[in-house]
Amino acid sequence: MGNSTFSVKLDKTGAAKIHSITLGGHESTTVCPPPMLGEQPGSTSPHHLFLASIGSCVNLIFEIALEKARVEVFELDSDISGDYDTDESTGASRFESITVTTNVTVPKGTNESKIQRLFEVAHKNCPIGNCLVGSCVKLITDLVVEYK
Repeated sequence: MGNSTFSVKLDKTGAAKIHSITLGGHESTTVCPPPMLGEQPGSTSPHHLFLASIGSCVNLIFEIALEKARVEVFELDSDISGDYDTDESTGASRFESITVTTNVTVPKGTNESKIQRLFEVAHKNCPIGNCLVGSCVKLITDLVVEYK
């Protein structure tokens, strides 16, 4: 694949602290600080985009690994949450941990340890999540396997 460049277009709108962001050159939405989300229907925040990028990266790599292993997948979804802390004295804030809880539904009889290994591969090979290695943010992944 070689080197790739990814880009996002961000433009300030006419409103204070609201920017328009074009994702992948296709979809556009507005982004604002989290306290303003209630006032801006349809907007997101950099915090939510960050969580979404990590969760989607883990899930997509997991789905690719399952496909390569010829494991049929009926359902695949995740809940992503981030523990965020603000130091009251300095105002500095940061994520302390990010948890990706993935739920996968596979056919009865599918080897669960195989599914767990494939999920571990996804966690270890997520380039977005790997940006956290050595940082103050802990990435926690959890897999729930259901059978159908």
